[in-house]
Amino acid sequence: MDLNSKKYEVVNINKATQTELETLPGIGPSLALKIINYRKENGEFSSIEEVKNVSGIGDSKFEEIKKY
Repeated sequence: MDLNSKKYEVVNINKATQTELETLPGIGPSLALKIINYRKENGEFSSIEEVKNVSGIGDSKFEEIKKY
């Protein structure tokens, strides 16, 4: 499926549930859980770029999801 043809909702990475995080392009159950666990251990993300500290989210994944 062409990612550009799917409409994605904007998700707040500090408040989103696992299900909401999984709606982002390229974010599956395990990565969504890593984001939630990072948030639990470190508190809220202070910037969108901080999500790159989560294991499994590098520059290319970040570029894919940052607008959401």
